[in-house]
Amino acid sequence: MVSTRKAFAAAVAALLLASSLSATDYAGDFEMLGTSARAIGMGGAVVASASGPTAIYYNPALASRSERTRIFALHSEDFGGLLQHNFVGVAIPSGLQSFGIAILHNGIPGIKLTKLPNPELPPSDSNRPIVDKVVSANQFVAYLNYSRMLSPFISLGGNAKVIYQNLYVGSCFGMGVDLGLAVSPGAGIDIGLRGRNLSTSPLFWTTGTTEYIEPQLAVGVSKKFEFGESAFSAAIEAETDVDDLRPVANLGVEYSFRNSLFARLGSHQSNFTFGLGARYGRFFIDYGYASGYAQGSQELGSSQQVSGGVEF
Repeated sequence: MVSTRKAFAAAVAALLLASSLSATDYAGDFEMLGTSARAIGMGGAVVASASGPTAIYYNPALASRSERTRIFALHSEDFGGLLQHNFVGVAIPSGLQSFGIAILHNGIPGIKLTKLPNPELPPSDSNRPIVDKVVSANQFVAYLNYSRMLSPFISLGGNAKVIYQNLYVGSCFGMGVDLGLAVSPGAGIDIGLRGRNLSTSPLFWTTGTTEYIEPQLAVGVSKKFEFGESAFSAAIEAETDVDDLRPVANLGVEYSFRNSLFARLGSHQSNFTFGLGARYGRFFIDYGYASGYAQGSQELGSSQQVSGGVEF
């Protein structure tokens, strides 16, 4: 186990060293909208408690904690309905390990491009802009996940991912690596660590430019309390970019009754969140609401996410 930890630490150090390449601000923001209504209801503070396909995004190490194959899907309307955000994934456990695949999609449909009837004249009452064409912008990330339980207390996992964006004025292709670590020391306590885009994921644009996605780290702790047929979980998480190392806190709580009905509250980068959930047999569905995505971003509109899935 010691040698495995050293190997994991060496891999993280090597990837962080590679991140000294000049990362581009905001290049990876398309991957920051979350992939779970449960998570958004808890302020995104699930790096220590995600499970199944959602763990591929929140902490690649936690996918191996599921006992059954799980299929999961999410849809959300963000920024006042301007952005369509989707995620679908499957996690397949096998003994102490798990294999998973997932696809994240952001799309802005119906973008109207205008032109002047007479481009040689300035805009006026007789030369008003007209719609020339209607286009769309799309972003995709495909994740291939592998995770493994090294013991009942420690799990490791990682993603290899491919990125494609088509913004009409240009498109790009990229790739990246995520790593995760999960530790469960007991007493209902779980600890999670995630490094996203540790390879400083490059984006190669058809315009001839190259961007690099800045690595992001997250560490969190969750604690579960059980009271008969009820349970209460509290979680705290800190996220930071490798470049500035200014952590931002996410907080979340969840109440469950008979593991069938759920209520959640949270704070994601100082934005209020809440959510509800229900589970029947092997089917589950969740709703989440967030008043914003970053500090002071409420004016950009709220996010409402609906996600659900089934276990086999």
